[in-house]
Amino acid sequence: MPVVLRHNELLELNIAEYHGAITLAELQDVADFLAVNREFLKCDCLSIVFPGARFEGVAIDALDRIFGRYKSLYAPINFQIIRRSAWICFSAAAQGHVDHWSGQRDAREAMSTTLRQFETFEQAGDWLVLSEAETLALQTGAGFDELVRFDSGAKSPLTSVR
Repeated sequence: MPVVLRHNELLELNIAEYHGAITLAELQDVADFLAVNREFLKCDCLSIVFPGARFEGVAIDALDRIFGRYKSLYAPINFQIIRRSAWICFSAAAQGHVDHWSGQRDAREAMSTTLRQFETFEQAGDWLVLSEAETLALQTGAGFDELVRFDSGAKSPLTSVR
């Protein structure tokens, strides 16, 4: 199960989980899902790259193209506040891709988003302005409903979940 998206309605928070060998097609599928389910674009997000995850054959310039796609998805949205996107990477094999995605981008202008990378759930929870119990829920997944998963082409239909 390389990519799993989860959502907590009460917290208005998404979690994106990256496991195993993540392909470019799966990353594109995530953007396609969000294009159909735009209500999730306004939520803060925690992206977790699990141990052993790697971006299988995903070139850095392909990440740039995906970033451009996200920029076009966010362009028509009016934000009242800046959205937060936290990243935690537990995989040395994926770190370069995560650094590229989160480190050198003008996400604030492109997506009304502030991107930051953290070493722990506690650090991410503090920055996302979560209580101790809410931060624990990030770690355990409590209260987060699975929206969709993408796994080697076998994915949930790209239809609205609401």
